[in-house]
Amino acid sequence: MEIKQWMRIFKALGDENRLKILACIIEREELCVCELQALLDLSQPTVSRHLKILEDAGFLEGKRQGQWVIYCLCPRGKFEQRLVFLIKDFLSQDKDLSSLLKKAKKINLR
Repeated sequence: MEIKQWMRIFKALGDENRLKILACIIEREELCVCELQALLDLSQPTVSRHLKILEDAGFLEGKRQGQWVIYCLCPRGKFEQRLVFLIKDFLSQDKDLSSLLKKAKKINLR
């Protein structure tokens, strides 16, 4: 992996909202922008910008389904999968995130 890819990975992980987005998508397997907006109380442009950064870093991919773009984890190699599950384990221990992840399990705005 080139150093620029490492920089994108660390940049993506260096923001609280992006970590929350990643945790919610790990929890639900897929979410659309409007669901993430509702969960995080962020504007659509802000959520979209964070999703783009996570996508560029190789964590997520977007799939168009009608008018929706649904985001899910990228099917990647073993290193990326281990990294995602380490993040999930780390984030699941955070008290503030536990209520967010409970909400993520239930949300369905599509």
